[in-house]
This record gives sequence, structure tokens and C-alpha cells, in this order.
Amino acid sequence: MLSNLFLQLTHIELLISYPVKDVLSLVKRDPRIDVKMLNDIYFEDSFVDESSHRLIMNSVVSWLYDRGENPDAFVQRIIDRCATFEAIPARSVLRSYLPYISQFYATEDVRQLCLDIIPKRYTLLKSPKFLRRELVDGNRKEYFSFRFDTPGALVTNPMRWFSGLVQIGPILLNTQPYECMEFKASQTSFVEALENCATAEKRDDECVYINGRKVAVYSTFGDCIAENGLEWDVEAEKGMSCIKALEDVVDEKTGSVLIHKDCFYGAPASVVFFDYKANVVAPEPFNKLMSAVVKQEFDSWAPIQKAQEQLLEAMNDSVTIIYYKSDDSISVNNKHLMRNVPARILRNLLREYTATGREEYENREFKRDPAICMDPLRPNFESRLNRVIAHINGSDDPSRPTEGVKKFFEIERHRRGGFRFVPKCKIIFREE
Repeated sequence: MLSNLFLQLTHIELLISYPVKDVLSLVKRDPRIDVKMLNDIYFEDSFVDESSHRLIMNSVVSWLYDRGENPDAFVQRIIDRCATFEAIPARSVLRSYLPYISQFYATEDVRQLCLDIIPKRYTLLKSPKFLRRELVDGNRKEYFSFRFDTPGALVTNPMRWFSGLVQIGPILLNTQPYECMEFKASQTSFVEALENCATAEKRDDECVYINGRKVAVYSTFGDCIAENGLEWDVEAEKGMSCIKALEDVVDEKTGSVLIHKDCFYGAPASVVFFDYKANVVAPEPFNKLMSAVVKQEFDSWAPIQKAQEQLLEAMNDSVTIIYYKSDDSISVNNKHLMRNVPARILRNLLREYTATGREEYENREFKRDPAICMDPLRPNFESRLNRVIAHINGSDDPSRPTEGVKKFFEIERHRRGGFRFVPKCKIIFREE
């Protein structure tokens, strides 16, 4: 079981930065994300299992990419919020440091001590150790190694999450983040690190290309160890094949850095290099945390709590939608909504959503269905979709007012040739 602290910070960022309906679209992506899990994430001093931890992180990253947003920027927002002590779970943070408080008041270097206690604070990391630590011209240069037991289970790149965790430590203790932090090796494979945002091609020259550009070369973990002047105990692991990045690879759509130059991907362990000014001391490392605890009692936590309550309320709600084959109609909570072609469009959409959780659709998928567009030369699908949306939204026309059902779900046009289904509660769909 793992502390929920970083998940809590992630959840708080979601509640602050996005409307509840948007966060609901995230948690509805996977049926395993339920009310209990959200409570475990949100409440102080809770613990979650490793699989839930990975599920949430993977879901958040995928959701951000689908929105065209940069996951790296999202993590940076969490770090910036911690730097201002704005809306952080101060009590949880403070309690997590209780075993080390005396050490932080006695230390001559707060940031080095933050690195020293990483193995104790983050049990997700296996076999953590420092490969080399030295002091050069007033700067500490340190190489830290760790493993994940099951790196292949990480759908999204864990490098950004680890970096965020490590940078937050000094900030919360009233010091600056590390001046330099670089991954020299990562257990994440080269393909996994691309996060489905780009396609890599291996050629006969033992190099890797993306869009015809050489971006990486095949190497070994031993080359990484030698290149950085390190020692490694397990000789067999030094011969393991890796892919060394020759340049940064950036997602064109979001600006997220997918591949980091000079990092060896697919290694048997991750190796992180730190270069930071030595002997930085915070006279009162816990002062800001204590102040944040007091402040949150009065004001800053109220909006977050309200958003959490609204999210849970939406999670607990449900709507029953039935498609009737006999008369080609659809009802919502036993009230007739639409029939004929509009009903078939909504039926097809709901079939897919309830089976897979999919929310984004292409117009052409429906145009190919003869039950919806009988004339392929004049499909006229857009006008039919407009009728579906009109039924959902209802009408304010005083002569024929209709309530609509958009409190349960909506259809949004978000780009040319496509639309998005936006559930606002649990959808129960069946055909009779």
C-alpha cells in the first residue's frame, strides 16, 4: 500500500483547474475508478494499492493528451502550487514528515536530506541506492538508482511523476528545487515513453527514426554506466540492450517532452543525476507548512471541498436510457426523448460508450450506417446530429417548451468532422 499524498495533490489540481463536469469525464473513463477510490485519494493519510496508483496516473495523462494538454505542464502546476503553499493538503504533508522533523532541524543541507529519505517515503521504488555522491566546487553531484518491480505495467512515462515528487520535497520545506535533475537511464522502454504520440522505426543501421529523423541509437546499459563514470554490481545487466536518445523528442500537439536527450531507455534500472548547490539550510523548514494548516482551516480549502462533494454527487447519480426496438424510440428515466433516425444515432453512440467507455466519435462512422444515412451520396448526417443535440438540450420556446436531458449527458462538437459524448452521471443503457 502506498501513501495517497501525490495522488491527493494531483486530485486537488484537477478540482481547482477544471469544472466538475470535466473531472467527471476523467473518472468515468474507467469503471474501476469509483467513489471509494476517489475518497481514498482525497482524504488525509489514506493509502492506495499500487495498481490503483498507476491506474489514476495513467488515466490522468491519457485524459490530458485527449484534451490537447501537456502532462508536463500539469505536473509543473502542482509544483508551483506547492511553492506558494496554495491549496495543498498541509496536514497530510506535515504528518508524512513527522519521523524526520528532528533530522531536518539538525541537518546542514535540507535538500540532501530530502534525497536521503526518498527510499523511506516512496516505497514504490525498489532497490534504491546512490551510485556516486561527491562535492565539487560547492555543488553536490549525485547519481541515484531505483527500480520498479513491474515497469511494463506503466502505460504512461513515470519519469515526470518521479521528477515532480522529488522537486516538491525541498519546496515544501522552504527551500529551492534542485538546480539540475536529469534521467540518465530509465526502465521505461523507448516505445512506452512515446505515450502513443509518435511512431518509432528501427532500421538496419541500429538507429531509431521518427518521421524520417534519426533520434536514437541502440546501445547497452553498460555504455550508460561507463559514460557517467559509475559502478554497477550486476555484471550481466551491463550487457542488456538499451536505446540511447540522441535528441529530445517533443509532442507537436502538446509540447510535452516525450524523449530526453542522452537518456538510455529500456534499462534494468533508472538512474537519475542531481547537480545542486550544497549546504542550503532552512532555519525553520516547517514554518510555511504550519501556516498553511492554519490558513486552510478558514478559507482556501472550502472551494476544493465543495468541488469534491459535487464530483461525488455526480458519481452517485445515474440515468436509465432505454432504446425500444418496437417503435424505434428512446426514453430517458421512463420519459420519451426521441424516435427514428435521431434515436438510432444516440443508440449507436450509447452502445459503444457503455461497452468501451469511448467518448469521442467521427461523423463518418455514422454516415456509413445505412440505418442512419440511407443515401451515401447525400448523407446529411450533420443535420440529423443537430436534431439529436436539440432533443438533448430541450427548448425554451414558450409555445412548445421541453425540458431536455443535458443534466445527464450532452453531445459537444469539438472539432471538424467529430463530436464528443459528455456523460455527467452513471449511464445505464439497455435495448428492449
